[in-house]
Amino acid sequence: MKRTVKLTDEMQPVFGPGKVIKVSDLNKKLWAYIKKHKLMVGEGPLMKRSIKVTEEMKPVFGSKATIKIGEMMKLLWVYIKKYKLF
Repeated sequence: MKRTVKLTDEMQPVFGPGKVIKVSDLNKKLWAYIKKHKLMVGEGPLMKRSIKVTEEMKPVFGSKATIKIGEMMKLLWVYIKKYKLF
């Protein structure tokens, strides 16, 4: 059985409409949103290691203007665990 996560109203602008999403699709949908809105920031083509946080993302990822790629999923899982969305 595939694990699913419940989507809150704050998550829907980034992850799309619906009540639940498979855990395996979280990363795919997040990267699709980042690429669609061109949110990668950094100097040079190999240095784009930060993501610009939009207003739609702030309820999930916090109030920082940018976040590192490495902390992006960590912040998402903190949000999911905080609100017990499993």
